[in-house]
Amino acid sequence: MKFNFYIVFLSICIIITTLFTNVKSDITDIDEINSISFLANTFFLNWDLRSGKICSNKGIFCDSTNSTTMKIFIDENLSSGEGIPSNLTLPGGEILSLSFINISSITIRNRESNTATNILNYISAIKRLSYLEIVNVSSINIIPDSFLFDCPLINTLILDERNITSLIPSSMFSNTGGSLKTLTISISQASSMPWNQLNSIENLNLILYGNSINHNSIININGTFFQFLSNLTINGLNAKVTLTGMNYLKSSSIKCTANDGFYKDFNFTNITSMDTLLISNCLIGSFNFANSNLTDLEIHDGLMTPSSPLSYPKNVEILKIDCSGFDIIPKGNQIPMVKELYLAGGSFKSTIDSFPSLSIVNITNGNLNGELPQSFCSTNEIDLSMNNFTKIPDCFLCHWSYTNKWFSNNLPNSLEPNSSFICNFGIIQNNASGIVNVFNSSTNITTTTFKILSYGQTIIFNGSNLGWSNQNQSVGLKMIKPNTQFSYDFPVESLNKTSETLIFSSGREIKIQWSYYQYEIVNVEFFQKSEGVLANFTGLFDSSSIISIGGIVYTPLILSSHNIQIQFNLSFLEGPIEFDLQTFQIYNFKFFKSFSRSYPLITSASIISVNDSQVTIFGSFFNNIDNNTSDIKPIVFINGVNCNILSFDNESIVTTIPKYPQGGFANLTVNDNGYYFSSPLVVFYEKPKPTECNPSCENGGKCSEGSCECVGDYSGATCSFIKPSNSTYSLVLDKTKPNAKYEMEKGAFDFSLISVQELDLNKKVVKQINITQWDYLPNQMVDGLGECSLYYSNQSNVLIQVFLFVPTESVKYNFAGYSLNIDSGQVKILVNISNWQYQTSLSVLRAVFKSSSLPSNQTTSSNSCGQSDTNSLETTNNQYNALLSFTFQRNGVILYGVFIDKMLSNGRVAISTVESLGNYGDSDNNNNYFGINMPHCTVCLLDPNLGPLVNPGFQCSERPWVLPVSLVVSIVGAILISVSAFVTFKKYYIIARDGKSIKFSKRRKSKSKSSMSKT
Repeated sequence: MKFNFYIVFLSICIIITTLFTNVKSDITDIDEINSISFLANTFFLNWDLRSGKICSNKGIFCDSTNSTTMKIFIDENLSSGEGIPSNLTLPGGEILSLSFINISSITIRNRESNTATNILNYISAIKRLSYLEIVNVSSINIIPDSFLFDCPLINTLILDERNITSLIPSSMFSNTGGSLKTLTISISQASSMPWNQLNSIENLNLILYGNSINHNSIININGTFFQFLSNLTINGLNAKVTLTGMNYLKSSSIKCTANDGFYKDFNFTNITSMDTLLISNCLIGSFNFANSNLTDLEIHDGLMTPSSPLSYPKNVEILKIDCSGFDIIPKGNQIPMVKELYLAGGSFKSTIDSFPSLSIVNITNGNLNGELPQSFCSTNEIDLSMNNFTKIPDCFLCHWSYTNKWFSNNLPNSLEPNSSFICNFGIIQNNASGIVNVFNSSTNITTTTFKILSYGQTIIFNGSNLGWSNQNQSVGLKMIKPNTQFSYDFPVESLNKTSETLIFSSGREIKIQWSYYQYEIVNVEFFQKSEGVLANFTGLFDSSSIISIGGIVYTPLILSSHNIQIQFNLSFLEGPIEFDLQTFQIYNFKFFKSFSRSYPLITSASIISVNDSQVTIFGSFFNNIDNNTSDIKPIVFINGVNCNILSFDNESIVTTIPKYPQGGFANLTVNDNGYYFSSPLVVFYEKPKPTECNPSCENGGKCSEGSCECVGDYSGATCSFIKPSNSTYSLVLDKTKPNAKYEMEKGAFDFSLISVQELDLNKKVVKQINITQWDYLPNQMVDGLGECSLYYSNQSNVLIQVFLFVPTESVKYNFAGYSLNIDSGQVKILVNISNWQYQTSLSVLRAVFKSSSLPSNQTTSSNSCGQSDTNSLETTNNQYNALLSFTFQRNGVILYGVFIDKMLSNGRVAISTVESLGNYGDSDNNNNYFGINMPHCTVCLLDPNLGPLVNPGFQCSERPWVLPVSLVVSIVGAILISVSAFVTFKKYYIIARDGKSIKFSKRRKSKSKSSMSKT
């Protein structure tokens, strides 16, 4: 429609120019200012459109960050007034277009206009408009065909104008770009929704008006075009409704006009996932839900057809019907999945079916009769008052003090239980293995017993007639399913509570008791397989148990209540491992265990020279015979050279060796059935011993293979010291710990084992035992040597024995190819270490000894040394830089230690290096520490030779200070003798050492405790 003021643009330009001269406007586009001015005049608004004033007008809202972006809101609350100054007159002419290029939202509600002009006809430049709402504006009486095309960004459109006289244009959704998501529109009942263009509408609200209609007409909304429709609302319906082919429709609400006397058919076909359908104020003739899913169906304030029962969607879970004429109650097979059932306004005069999934039922004054099915005992919320039941299940009678309100005003029969009623109430089974007793009685004298995890546990148990929640039950008692399934939160073990009386309702109690246990790993055994390391866990587990290491979860091969097996790969690392056992995702148990490979495990290698061509490697290797294989052959690398295997079995490998003229330790790598052993401390090349001694020998000593052989009473590395007389010292054996102390007039020395250490290949201590508790057995006679004092300890499950011998006559014996002498009156120490549990197959042992220089307890009348009482330590090394000897000197008296570079590893000669450990963290300069290194052996024998000497050049005293001539120490490691055998000492022991037997008998026993070592 045209509006006449033929020179409108020229006149408005003159007005704007006059008003805004030399003032900067919020909006600079003259067409937009003209359009806003026209809009104000149309709806009787007195807006100030001068520059800087536009955004201050009521009904105009500007963006605080961008004043050129505006929203216009015009309703009945805005004050009326002239749109332009009264002294100006707008000339007549034609409106060509309205330009709103900066406006994003326009709302016009309940407003009269001064013209019949339909502003929708002239909107051509609303490129930012996303929201348009026009409600009850009389001049809006037609929707232009190109309206949506002129608003390409519009998202929400609300057109509620009852004066719209034409149909919605069939081309309304053409060329819209798909931006429109929400549409509210009022149309006459004559419209049959003829839209057949694909659109993107998600929310559709139809407001229908008019009573002149063919009641057989159909409002048809087809999913072929409304592919994204999610929410549908229809108000004022007077026709039939068909919805079909909707894939995204979630909710629908349909409200009819007042009773028009016509029953309407509702067809909802091929709707895949509608959640809610609400129908109100309608005369309902029929429903059709073919191939449709509907969760919630609600019908209110309507009237049902009396001719036939309604059909219902099969998967409906919530059914609420409040309608007159509703007298046929749905059957269980019609709504098998219903969970909530609300029926009002009907007069059924029939029984009610079972609904297995029902949790809420509300049917009051419905004239239901007969027996209430047993399935209602599992219904959580019930209101069946004012009906005509003849009988209800025992579950309600058992808890009548709580349930009576659900059946109030039942006529003509009272449902209250009589005095002879016996309630079959109690726990009848349990889904946990802990239940011991079955309770199924009307009394509570029987006690039901459970086994509960120590950290507290919620156990679900089943029962009969247990009642409902909210019945003043015991704390911790919770209903899962009415009458049949409850849970109880058992407390943690630390609360020291093991029984409780569970109150279900007044007069309904059950006594329970429980004992505690825990899920745990008791032990882990490792088995080396060709495919990897198999770990076998024993303990107590449940079906949800998982085992992880460092946060990495491993899938079990076997999972049972007492056993879990996990397969690790071939490269599974040795050493201490922390296993995490997790159950129920909340309970954690930690278990520590070291994994040490059983093969390849190397204890020693034959001593070879730089000129030899083969070596024998001793230890434990893959057993082809026990594993019924013959083709698994070890691979040996020495210094990176792949050696030729000459022979092998499960205890040794004979292989060729590469040349290594510089001598010393060589790198050894063994691949045995996919498992690798690599160490630089096993294979040792010996170079020829030197022919000269440097420094040279003194006092008639002769050089032999680089070492001095002394004559007479001379001794020391160069024969420069003298052996003292053994009649000038005293020997004291400590009865609380294995320690020998030698005293003379001006000083003393002692020498003792303080600790045993396990080292990795980097010589880092991974495990250490400092003995703090000893048992003592004195006066044990040993053939050929004399009395023996035995000290033993079983600390940390490692048996350590120390034997102290004082021979009555000289003894000569051979050790590892050396001939050794022990003179009478000297002391010999034998140390046995058994049951050492290595953390890895590559670990080695080290025995740490402490030598101390001490003041003497003896008194003397003179001390010519005065304050010059000092000590010093000197060492000599062999050609491989291993310690050969040391001299620990104090005021002219010397403790001289000599070490051989051999030992016996499991009965075989092996290399043993000795090292000075310096002060070993000890601030006392009177103490020195030495370490004797051993391979990964199960029986380790070492013999260092120690003895005191005198410096003939030391003139501090007229009387020489002396110590015993020699102290020989032997270390025996990991002999396979049980701990109990050593502690009980039956009749005698036989200890094999280098082919000889030592026999000693039991005498008496005493105990003492002390600390051997400084930690």
